[in-house]
Formats: sequence, structure tokens, C-alpha cells
Amino acid sequence: MLRYLTFIFFIALTACIFIVPTGCVKDPELPFNPYDTLTYPNHQIPQISIDSASFLGLHNYVFSKSCNVPGCHDGSFEPDFRTVQSSYNTLVRHGIVKNYPTNPLEYRVYPGDKTKSVLWKRISEHNPPNFERMPSSGNQLPQKVLDNIAAWIDNGAKDIYGVNPNQSSLQPSGLGLLAYLPASSNQRIDTVRGGQPYQPFLAPANASIDLYFCYLEETTAGDTIFGNLLTVNQIKFSKNPFDFSNAVAANLTLSPLTPLLSTFAFSFINVGFPLQYTHKVTINPTSLGFQAGDIVYIRTYVKDNDHATATEIPQASTQAPIILYYSMVLQ
Repeated sequence: MLRYLTFIFFIALTACIFIVPTGCVKDPELPFNPYDTLTYPNHQIPQISIDSASFLGLHNYVFSKSCNVPGCHDGSFEPDFRTVQSSYNTLVRHGIVKNYPTNPLEYRVYPGDKTKSVLWKRISEHNPPNFERMPSSGNQLPQKVLDNIAAWIDNGAKDIYGVNPNQSSLQPSGLGLLAYLPASSNQRIDTVRGGQPYQPFLAPANASIDLYFCYLEETTAGDTIFGNLLTVNQIKFSKNPFDFSNAVAANLTLSPLTPLLSTFAFSFINVGFPLQYTHKVTINPTSLGFQAGDIVYIRTYVKDNDHATATEIPQASTQAPIILYYSMVLQ
């Protein structure tokens, strides 16, 4: 297993792309969670930095820090840079409200061409009045950051999983996962990650675990909706982060239960409305053939009516921190 994690670390160091976050409401008061007091096995998990040239990096290092400020792109108006998913969904192939009077553009981000993207014009050009260079603080983004944003757009504006947006509509996008222990008053455990957001979470090897997933998808009309009408809903578990060919598989079920939280799992920012974590599976890792000490990697497979094949989240080519986020260390 160590060789696989070492390989993940190698991928993260040799990648050449840039990053950024997503949204939440507090859990209700719950009884004591015994998993809060367990020692996280940091020695098993490599410390992997986020690629600053990927969209996850752009959001973490740029959009959430320079643009998600009070009164600006904090949800007051779009683009909404509070979370990594709201950032992507309000940028890529998203229509424009305030357009240029001459040579108007079609999208905030036009995948494959920065010159057709409003985002690029707003951060690289100063055209007052009404179209001053962003950020509004007047502090121009460093050239290295501009180069990373330009490269991300010109290389297809891939999402945090490394997937290109489809011409007809975006592939379904995963907002993250939630994990609960139903036999322990629904204690939440997906937050027990050794103090790091993009690390495996700590989970019991021989107990029932409820896993919840939330998806967003874009209709052909360009509307973003919750992905509760998907035609493929499957999950797989493997000890190999790159090989799921012989992985243990199960079906995700659509649950009509009241949503547990109003939170995006990737950043825990309150978005003010309930998220519908309707894709659920209950597992016992030991029953699936795993044991204490294993690191179990998770992939989900969902498909909408606009695409011929299922979307794999995450993929083998996804950034290493996201692969680690979708995994658990068994105790």
C-alpha cells in the first residue's frame, strides 16, 4: 500500500497545474463521538500539496482569498467564489449578466480560449468605467497566477476531477461525501482526517457505515440541478488507488430522507439551503473483505441522460489530494 501512496505523492509533485473551496450548516448537537479521540495515523499518509495550476488550486489559493471577500464574490452576486463547486458552476460556460457593449462575449469562462472568457478580460485588462481590472482591491494578481489561470482556461477549463466540460452539458459533478455511524447515534466521521481536509478519514473496520454523496448536474438548457435523476448510481471500493478493475462494487440508493446538512463537504461553508445527499450506501468494511490498517479508496459512478458513459468520481488521473479525500483509514 505504501508504494501506491508514494506513487500518488510522485504524481502530485510532478503535475503542472493550479487551485480553490465549497459550502455548510452546523451539525445538531450529538453525543460524544469516540472517533474524535482516536490517534490519526499520520505516518501512513503523505502530506501532498494541492497543485496550484489546477482549478482546486486556483480556488484555494486565488479565488477564495482574493475574490471571496465581504460584499464581493461571497454569494452576494456571481461568480460565487465561496466554494470550489459554486466557483466552477458559475464560471465555466456560464452566461454573462454584465457584458461588454462592443465585442460581447458568450461565457464567463470559454473552455479552450481565454480571449473569449470574461474572467480573463476582467483580471488582465483595465477598461473603466464599469470594467475595471479585478480584483477590486486594486492589487493586480501576480503574473504567475495570471499564467496559471490562462493555462487552465486554454487547456479546457477542467474541473477538480480533471474532467473536461462537455459541449452539450457538464458531466455530473460530485460535491463530496458524508460518513455516519448509524449504531452510534449517527456520529459523523468523515471530518476525522488528521487535521487536513484532503486526507483519508478515520473509520471503523467492523461496523456499519452510512456513506452519503451529493451530485450536481447541468441540463442541456444550462440550468444547474441536483443530480437525483441519474441512470447509473454505483460505488466501488479498492485498496489500489489506481486499479478498480476488481474492486468491490455496490449500488447507491436514492433516499427520500430529509437532508442531513446544508453543507458542501469540500469546505464546510454555509450555503443557506439544504443539500440533497440522496445517494446513499451502507457498508461494513470487514464484510467487504477489508481489515484494520487498510486504506480503502472510493469511487462513484453516475450517469445522466446527456452523456453516453458514466462519470467516474474520482478518476485515476484526478489530483492526488482528491483521491485521498475519497478514501478511509480503517481502525
